[in-house]
Amino acid sequence: MNVVSNTSPIIFLSKIKVLDLLPQCFDQIFIPQAVAKELLDLSLPTYIECSDISIAGANFVSGALDSSWSLHAGELETMVLAQELEADYVIMDDRLARCKAQSKGLKIIGAIGVLLLAHQQQFISTSQIEDYLTALTQTHKMYISPKILNEVKKSIQNNTLYL
Repeated sequence: MNVVSNTSPIIFLSKIKVLDLLPQCFDQIFIPQAVAKELLDLSLPTYIECSDISIAGANFVSGALDSSWSLHAGELETMVLAQELEADYVIMDDRLARCKAQSKGLKIIGAIGVLLLAHQQQFISTSQIEDYLTALTQTHKMYISPKILNEVKKSIQNNTLYL
């Protein structure tokens, strides 16, 4: 399974020191150039491959940045690269970006979804995922709506995947 990630999931997974779950859950992890630029000081592991988008994709991103899409270059390039690579999933946390990506026919998973997938595949325990959720929401100020947090907790209890 290959994935293309946006910036925030990499940052959040890095903050809780579980970025190494990505190669355990996915065969290939790609980011576009715009995401690499947004990550600035974060030293990326070798299993995250930075890839260019096509000229047509770059033209789309330029046009979308000038329109009413209200998305950043990283989000747009992530969607374009996912389409060009025919990625199995796009890893995105931002709600508007997720909606736009879904409208383009892309399958979405977020940082929390990566944790749930790792839990389902038994790479992390129930207590670990609960600790990671607490760290994300309380220490690192990741916003998760109460409704989604309840769904995530049910998913953990039932060992199902809530994306």
